[in-house]
Amino acid sequence: MTLSVQTERAITFQSKGQPAHLLEGVLHTPSHARQAPVVILCHPQPASSDMQDPLTVALAQGLAGTGMVALRFNFRGVGKSQGQQSEGRLEPLDLAGAIDFALNQPGINPAKVCVIGHGFGAYATLLYAPFDLRIRTVVAISLPLFRAASGFPRQFERPKLFVTGEFDEICPLFKLEPFVEQLEGPKGIKVIVGARHLMRGFEEPAVQAVVQYVRKWAEMPGV
Repeated sequence: MTLSVQTERAITFQSKGQPAHLLEGVLHTPSHARQAPVVILCHPQPASSDMQDPLTVALAQGLAGTGMVALRFNFRGVGKSQGQQSEGRLEPLDLAGAIDFALNQPGINPAKVCVIGHGFGAYATLLYAPFDLRIRTVVAISLPLFRAASGFPRQFERPKLFVTGEFDEICPLFKLEPFVEQLEGPKGIKVIVGARHLMRGFEEPAVQAVVQYVRKWAEMPGV
């Protein structure tokens, strides 16, 4: 696979909702972007992580390297992003603002929008994605199942991939499988051998698995 030359640019954008908050992010853009799929990346637990999470950065770089536009950002109250953390109540509005910003970039394909969330970011993604028809696929990495135990207001019925570590103590496979089984629509599970919840030291196989899925999805017409 030939990797594309890419640029990384610090950006700011407004969250949705009132009051709107100014959020910080980094936009990864391949050179000569033309009808490029758009990928938004949501970082793990805001209290202890941000958009500099090693897997989040590696995913953004890996996706841009294959010709996609990738945007990673800090949720409200994280880093230089305005506002206060809300344990998932308002963070979906931040994701909505990130999508708005990304879809205004030149050279993108607005029909190919993917959201990737890790940990808390996966939870926020699954809260919001069913309500935004622009999102065509979701990748949920290390979903905190204790947050999802009470269910979601609506199911995301479009294609989705769940990624977990072999030794993930928060998203163990034996609990993830029955959760995924009851979901509607196309779905799959990928286990990263040897990895724990945050995928530390296993970023490379995690990136390979996710990029492979997203590339395959991006090449499918009408999905």
